[in-house]
Parts: sequence; structure tokens; C-alpha cells
Amino acid sequence: MPKLKFTKEVVVEAGYELMKKEGFQNVSVRKIANYLKCSTAPIYFNFKTVDELKEEIINMCKEKLKKYLYGNYSERKILSGAIGFVIFAREEKELFRTIFLDTTERFEKLYEETLNALLTKENLLESFPALEEEAKKAVNKIWYFLFGYATMLCTRLDGNYRKNETNEVIEHKITEIVNYFKI
Repeated sequence: MPKLKFTKEVVVEAGYELMKKEGFQNVSVRKIANYLKCSTAPIYFNFKTVDELKEEIINMCKEKLKKYLYGNYSERKILSGAIGFVIFAREEKELFRTIFLDTTERFEKLYEETLNALLTKENLLESFPALEEEAKKAVNKIWYFLFGYATMLCTRLDGNYRKNETNEVIEHKITEIVNYFKI
């Protein structure tokens, strides 16, 4: 029987899957090796340290999050990012929990990057033709709602509830809040 080859991508994907099940703090080379049913040698062949491997897992998380934040849900970039953020919580609940609820020091940076990416001057002025500072205040008003709504979708045990919160329902709820705050 031929030997299996464990590429960097396979090891990172295994680490990501393990992180989703057990949390980022519990990712270790030994656990990844057990998950892949191999020794630790293929992992250390691809990564010098566990920290290097964890950085790659974080990079994978960033890419998955970006797909949602920069999805095409609305013509207004900030509204589109807000909708994507909530959809991300619904569809990638383990990853949402790791990044935004069980924040470790490494993920705090990703959390800040997420907010900064949504609040660029370009996005603010494109989404809100008003002054930049007024737009930031408006976005901060709805951020509490978004974070709470996304957290509820992520942590709710009722799977049917999450399933019923379709992209259209999410967009409608966020649009109602935006209109309420006259953004």
C-alpha cells in the first residue's frame, strides 16, 4: 500500500477541522497527527513549530471570513459586510465562536482587522454620503445589534431557527435596523 503524503494544505485543513471541534487553544501537533492517523513527523516536516502551523490556520480562518465580509449581498459595501458577518455566524458557527466569542490573543488581531476593513474611509463614504465621522457613529450604533444577532444565530441550539434565518431574512432584519437608525 502506498504511503499517504501530507502536504501543508492537508495539515492546515486538519488543524482547522480540529479547531472547529475543540477550539483553537486545544490544537496541537499530536492531536492533528491523531486526526490524520499519522505520526507527528509529517507535520514537523511541513512546519518548523506549532506556532507556524497555528499562524497558517489563522490565515485560513481569515480567508474564510473574507469570503463572507466581501460577498455581494447588497450594493452598499458596509451593509453587504454586515449581512455577510451575520451569515458567517450562521454558517461557520464554530469559527465565529473562535474568532469573536472565545477570543484568544491571536484572534484579537483578526477581530480588529475585521472592524477596520468594514470601516475604511472609502466604504464609509460610499455607503454613507454623509460625513465620515457621522457614518462611523451610525455604524457603531448598528454594530451592537449585528454582533448580538450574529451571536444568537451562532449559539442558538435550535437548528431550525438557524435554517429559517435565510440570507433574505437576515438582509431584511439588518435593513430594518439601518432604517430605524436613519443610516
